[in-house]
Amino acid sequence: MYINDPQFGNIVDFDQLRQSILHLYNALLPDFDMHKSLQVGAELYGDEPDVMIAAGASMLAWMTIIAAGEDEIAEELKDSLFTLGWTEEEIGSDLLSASTVATPIKDDPDCVDFHLKGRKWLINNSYHADYHTIVAKTEPDSSGPRSLSIFLVPQSSCKNWQRLETHVLRRMVLTSFDIDGPGRLLGKAGHGLQILQRMAMPSKYQCAYVGINLLNEAIPASIEHLSKKRIFNENPINFSNVLRQMYNIVMQAAVLNFIYYRALALSASNFLQFHGVMLKSWLLLRANELLGQNLLVVGSKGFLAESVIGRNAIDSFVLPVFDGHYTINTLMTAKHAKRYLGASRRADVAERMATLRFGLSSSRGGDPIRANSRVLRNPDFFDFAQYIEDLQLPIDLNARQIVAAMQSLTDELNDRDLSADPEHRYKLGALLHWMEALLAACELWKATEEDEYLNAVLMQHNAFVNQFNQVISESALRTDFLPLMRQVPLRNIKAPREFLLRLYQLAQQFSSPRDEGLQAPIPQPLAPTRREGEISQAKGM
Repeated sequence: MYINDPQFGNIVDFDQLRQSILHLYNALLPDFDMHKSLQVGAELYGDEPDVMIAAGASMLAWMTIIAAGEDEIAEELKDSLFTLGWTEEEIGSDLLSASTVATPIKDDPDCVDFHLKGRKWLINNSYHADYHTIVAKTEPDSSGPRSLSIFLVPQSSCKNWQRLETHVLRRMVLTSFDIDGPGRLLGKAGHGLQILQRMAMPSKYQCAYVGINLLNEAIPASIEHLSKKRIFNENPINFSNVLRQMYNIVMQAAVLNFIYYRALALSASNFLQFHGVMLKSWLLLRANELLGQNLLVVGSKGFLAESVIGRNAIDSFVLPVFDGHYTINTLMTAKHAKRYLGASRRADVAERMATLRFGLSSSRGGDPIRANSRVLRNPDFFDFAQYIEDLQLPIDLNARQIVAAMQSLTDELNDRDLSADPEHRYKLGALLHWMEALLAACELWKATEEDEYLNAVLMQHNAFVNQFNQVISESALRTDFLPLMRQVPLRNIKAPREFLLRLYQLAQQFSSPRDEGLQAPIPQPLAPTRREGEISQAKGM
């Protein structure tokens, strides 16, 4: 998938990408099955994030045409490579401040042919793409929600490319370039932001999918390396400190795997946006942190070019940067705080677990790109504390104390006129993500019936508590600190490699190929693997 280009050196083979990407387009439609398309991409491009992200950029741009209601154009151009022309150097991701201008070629209110003029920056595929989906304004001085429109611009309207070198994923080609030529309006003028939001709903899985794949390559490789390396005539995996560190990494990675596929299972519901913004912010940052920890445990082996351990840790830095909106997404989550904390509906555990089990083991489309955005923006939250109690975890996890503490925090922020402050809105959104990660960890334990994952629950709880207490400390708030919980003791492990790989593979079961023949929820557990021994010691922490 790479060539030695005389101008750019060793880069993605964009001609080969252009020929293969039709398979991704076809996998996406007609059911709009995002995960199926991602799986096809993984089969085509293997573990090469440079190519996966290049293909993802083209896919998102092509999806923008569909989101604009221009299905005939999308079908006609299935043999083409696209790119997203959104960002500009002076404004970054603040699209409402875009300076690219579109002027109608004819004095006709129904005219769809425009002349575009401006400059775009940090755009992947741009030098090699056939078409660009460009964010531009028909009224340069306007900055309201209706100021943006989307245009399909041929490569011939672009010029003066300048490659922007990157520290990571060096085989991509990112450029800045001028636009000065004709383009076609996609959808209605002034509806650009709505079109982008419609496209962004189901696309929230793309960067997260790459992040999960990076984890699933690097962490098992670390376990294998530490099981073969020799220090003091012993394999490091047998050292208690190394085992503990890898155990913690495996627990955290299991939760991240489950959160991704859990969100996918609920993608046809009104939780798409809430879980999607969590994937594009919280999960990307956590995957990056975890891959960094994994590299530190492994040591020098990870720095070799042949190793996916170090490569994936470095490449993972590009995910939140390339996504570019983790702050915006977290701020969006903060808007849900009142409804999330105050929800009184009692969720049915059996019904929800059946939905999750079915969604975790089958392919579902749901056509979210054409879903009603008002519905997606208003998920039907349920009682957080009651649901965790109904899951009947064999540990004394006080979910009501968590909700009460969060309510106390939000009340104090309101009383001090800090609730509209971007810093505290971001922190509040991040805390809601940690709460949802805790709930997901509880569901992971329930879905797998693996009691080792009780420690994954406790890790998420303690991570939430640390973040919660940090917010109080940094802002000198009066809200009480929350206490940490003790983990379930790690039993004597006689075969660390097998133990860790089993736990990791149990989490990876959610990434198995989808069975499209399934039409109804499956009532039985996914993988009953009860831990040996009693777990009563976890009580009364």
